[in-house]
Amino acid sequence: MSANSDTSNEYDIILIGSGMGALTVGSIMAQLRGKRVLMLERHYVMGGFTHEFGRKQKYSWDVGIHYVGDMHEGAMLRRLSDIISRGGVRWNQMPADCFEKFVYPDFTFRVPASEEEYIKRLLELFPAEETAIRAYFDDVRTMNGWFGRHNMKSPEPYVDRVRQKLKISGFETADITAADYLNKNFKDPKLRALLASQWGDYGIPPSKSPFVLHCSVVYHYFHGGYYPEGGSGSIAESVKPIIEEHGGRVLLSHEVEEILIENGEAKGVRVRNLRARPAKGDQEVFEFFAPTIISNAGAHVTYNKLVPQTVEIPFRDQLNEFFKKHSVVSSVTLYLGLKGDPRELPHEFRGENHWIFAGYDHDTNFAGDAEWITGDAPVSGAYMSFPSLKNNQAKAHTAEIIGLTEFAPFQKWADSTTWKKRGEDYEALKEKIAQKLIAYVDSHYPGFAGLVDFYELSTPLTTNFFTGHFKGSIYGVPSVRERFVSSEAPWCQTNTPVKGLYLTGADTSSPGIAGALMGAMATIGTIPDGIGFIRLLKETKEMEFTAADPETAAV
Repeated sequence: MSANSDTSNEYDIILIGSGMGALTVGSIMAQLRGKRVLMLERHYVMGGFTHEFGRKQKYSWDVGIHYVGDMHEGAMLRRLSDIISRGGVRWNQMPADCFEKFVYPDFTFRVPASEEEYIKRLLELFPAEETAIRAYFDDVRTMNGWFGRHNMKSPEPYVDRVRQKLKISGFETADITAADYLNKNFKDPKLRALLASQWGDYGIPPSKSPFVLHCSVVYHYFHGGYYPEGGSGSIAESVKPIIEEHGGRVLLSHEVEEILIENGEAKGVRVRNLRARPAKGDQEVFEFFAPTIISNAGAHVTYNKLVPQTVEIPFRDQLNEFFKKHSVVSSVTLYLGLKGDPRELPHEFRGENHWIFAGYDHDTNFAGDAEWITGDAPVSGAYMSFPSLKNNQAKAHTAEIIGLTEFAPFQKWADSTTWKKRGEDYEALKEKIAQKLIAYVDSHYPGFAGLVDFYELSTPLTTNFFTGHFKGSIYGVPSVRERFVSSEAPWCQTNTPVKGLYLTGADTSSPGIAGALMGAMATIGTIPDGIGFIRLLKETKEMEFTAADPETAAV
């Protein structure tokens, strides 16, 4: 049977999921190794957290790519993006003078796309802490470089596996939290809060998050933020033809129910067609086979749902205890369609992100992150962005407001399997959340509420319904300090105890689109006939790419 046939069930590589990790593996292994790749996605839209959706034929939002750093010309991540998309994605820079704002009760800090300007603005606010501020930026660079070099050479994202010694201000170990560093080196609590403002990018507040991850995120945006021309959906759309050109396929609305394992070796997958109509003769369940199976579904789902319980996984109990101890990061997202241009309000909206905090103690705010949903507590913080101001191809103006939460407030509807049909009490809760988020933003930016023409709220149940992520997780394995220690989280690596089965994506590196991409690079360097990171750059050195024309870029 021909591998190019639509009825073929044998491939070189099977990818579970179509998020950034899977897109990266699929594209590179097809392009550089000629592999026939089957990509299986349970959603009816390709791309995982890189996909977009629309309403009323004019409003469009991204669901995960709110901004990406390190996409300037000559940057390593930009080079990898060009390789993966074959030059099919154009990256536009967000406002360089201020690509995001940290908004606190009595001051707002405008973050520039320049390390030097960033330092200058901090010194204007906190001149007494100049020595500590300058040392901090040196330490961020040192820590990021130290860990980045390790990840280029190793498929194991653990600080305790790095052989090179490290010394930063006040510490001789990398195994510290962000709060450990900030509390030891800075006196002013407002400055400590400001420097930790981007913790929402990985969802864990300073007292629990690893300093190495904090440094990675801060350094990632030293050159500002970028957004794909034509919207985030252009990433998946650029990869799909690459996979198909090499005999592969992308199947949407196909959910992997089980990884087929024989004598300790992964052989294939059992898949359910979620759009099958048995009454009309459609086949519901298929089996596909490949010598290499790669899961982009996350460690928890892979080891607890996809790998049969009869297959021994030595750390399965430890993994489940970890998730009981450390809650996954979930979120509610309010998607807003606007009546007019937000730039016409007197608030200097130019397409930047807004981190809006009710106070300076991020750990205290996060400790009560569900109370504003379940009770009368006020919103403690929210993230806002304007997709339409970042994408000059947008048909109408839009905004997004995101609030972090736990899964607990939505547990009572967890057994409901029907999207948008979970009952009046659920809809009432969603309306309450939506109004709170709009009022919270309006209290900081008067007049904002008057722009709202349309809104729709997604909850952790929405995320779980479309992605299958455990409890609607948006960042995978919780990025607490222990997650970067090999003995504490042995499942956060590309290799698995099952021969022929590998992991990819954020759980094998770090949260976010960039983390998922780097996790994919670790996977590519591990699988049979794969390619190491340095060799990849060498093999593609002569490849030239022309960015997609904005008039024809996929949307």
